[in-house]
Amino acid sequence: MSDLLHVFALAAALVGAGSLALMRRGVGHPEIAAAALMVIGMADAMTLALLPPIVWFAVMLPAALALAARCRSPRASGARAGSAALTGHLALGLVSTAALILLMTTMAPDAVPAPDAVPPPDAHGHGGGAMMPQLMAGAFGLGAVLLGAIALRRERSWAHRLHHATMAASTVAMSAIVIL
Repeated sequence: MSDLLHVFALAAALVGAGSLALMRRGVGHPEIAAAALMVIGMADAMTLALLPPIVWFAVMLPAALALAARCRSPRASGARAGSAALTGHLALGLVSTAALILLMTTMAPDAVPAPDAVPPPDAHGHGGGAMMPQLMAGAFGLGAVLLGAIALRRERSWAHRLHHATMAASTVAMSAIVIL
């Protein structure tokens, strides 16, 4: 099941990134670079794992901040006012992709400690954080669905709608990998 979700998430991300190239308004080199970064990071994390997930997180988070700064001041970047929503959506996509790549490692079979493992002496005696990866992944998935629905209502172009729908589908699939 996990492999099927991986393939679906990556395919949806590829379609979403490809739809950016078809858009005539609001897409510049930073937006296309952000989409490519998400696809490359997902592909690496899901297949070869050439870079550790924390490196992908460390690369994607500053890229998301740079995109957010770009959509904050459209006059300084030369972007149109209508493209700020797409740029902001991509910045949030970078944050959720980076976090989900990092969270997927917590669900690996070797990430679960053995039952006879002795906790460190300063550890708390409860497992309150055991469900935190699933809760965070669920929040990212629900947030992607909500923002995708809002974007689908606002956008009129089919390329924009395709991008938002596939980005939400990819995020939901990655969230499901962590949850299941």
